[in-house]
Amino acid sequence: MPTVDVDGARIWYDEAGSGPAVLLLHGGLGDSGLWERVVPFLAERFRTIRTDLRFYGRSTGPAVPWSWEDDVFGVLDALEVERVGLVGLSLGGRIAFDLALARPERLWALVGVAPGLAGHDGAAYTEEHEARYEAADDKLMAMMEIDLEVWAPLGADERIRQLWRRTPDANPLPEGVEPREPAGAPAKERLAELAVPTLVVTAAHDPAGFREIGPLVAREAPDARHVELDSDHYLTMREPELVARTLVEFLAQFDAS
Repeated sequence: MPTVDVDGARIWYDEAGSGPAVLLLHGGLGDSGLWERVVPFLAERFRTIRTDLRFYGRSTGPAVPWSWEDDVFGVLDALEVERVGLVGLSLGGRIAFDLALARPERLWALVGVAPGLAGHDGAAYTEEHEARYEAADDKLMAMMEIDLEVWAPLGADERIRQLWRRTPDANPLPEGVEPREPAGAPAKERLAELAVPTLVVTAAHDPAGFREIGPLVAREAPDARHVELDSDHYLTMREPELVARTLVEFLAQFDAS
């Protein structure tokens, strides 16, 4: 099983194809399996790398706080990738924005797919959701059902449920083990500093707060655009070919050398 050692963590990765390097970061509702159906299309043109984030899927780590920046660039350094097209889904999108602001010289393009954004409250969960969770006897089952109600309104099959079970929500971390916040103001307040070409893909059936992120980035960042696809948060599974085509059309415009 291919892994990279970063500060005591074993970060799983795989890669397919050749050409300019593209790194796929998954969301918080699964592991790198969220990208599985997209990879074959991207690999026709790019060296397509994906990882399981620390504590997701096949990646493990010690019970200490960590840095997403160190993990991601640790993987790229181990694979001898100097510059990358960074594509992040949901949580991975939030991380990607932070990394683009911290290390713009390591990126040749940035894509957020249904991304989060530090400093922006997506307001996905309601007081009713919180009350249902608190009243539930089986907290884990309640958490999964509420998550899927919010993020998979088009329906959740067993594959989606299995992906959810590979997350820290289903396998709780020791208390106090969490990623360190990046230094400085949150990304929402720094969008004017984004120094790489950027695309944000939003999902038409996402919570309203998440649908706000694409237009916001397109308005505030110097070289950014926005497109909306007709899907919910699991768009890489529901519309893999459409997502891949959208990514390729954007990424193919840029010189990755």
